[in-house]
Amino acid sequence: MLQFLFLFIIFLIFLIVLLITFPYHYALSFKFKENLIYSFSVSVIFLKVIFKGDTNKKYIDLEIFNLKKEFNLDDNNKIAGFIENKSKKIIKEKIINKTTVDKKEKREKAGFKFYFKLINKEFLNHIFKFIVEIIKNLKMDYLKLNFVFSFADPYFNGLFLAYYYTFKELFDYPDIKARINWQEVIFEAEAYAGGKIIPIKIIWQVFKFILSLKSLKFFWSLYQLKYKKG
Repeated sequence: MLQFLFLFIIFLIFLIVLLITFPYHYALSFKFKENLIYSFSVSVIFLKVIFKGDTNKKYIDLEIFNLKKEFNLDDNNKIAGFIENKSKKIIKEKIINKTTVDKKEKREKAGFKFYFKLINKEFLNHIFKFIVEIIKNLKMDYLKLNFVFSFADPYFNGLFLAYYYTFKELFDYPDIKARINWQEVIFEAEAYAGGKIIPIKIIWQVFKFILSLKSLKFFWSLYQLKYKKG
């Protein structure tokens, strides 16, 4: 029995290592013109999951070794009904416990106001570098976006264009095109994006951030501030 348990633990660890070292490929697409049509897929080795749908219907496609199975997520479907009932139960529990949660959040917010004094410019730079490294590992291999839009207020049209050109300069995605329709308020868009994520790279960046001297120094100061007072 103990040998079986030991082998099972070894197998489980081996499986987890495999899952975090294999690359996960993802793809996203959507089209909006009066109605929304969308698709999102994630695949790794022999497994592929696709979530797709439009304004009226939603589906999940599961593909294993080229064997495909489609699940309908419409309102009359059992899966959708189960999710809906669970959601209602969770919402109800949150409403019942709302007073307790609010009191707890108020105490936590008061504490956070005090702890923010520990965050200096050096640590903010440290956080910014960490975010940049995460974005590099999440950067999409391709991004194609074409949309026509217009806000009711021309001021927001100009503001959006400013953000749009800033984004174009920061990231090398030449297939992004935006056009303003000055005649009427409108939004039409078509987009395709995809890339590859290797979980162990993200985990490594998180460990590097947490175990760095700057982070440890911050956590130690936070510990002293929180418990030394008590």
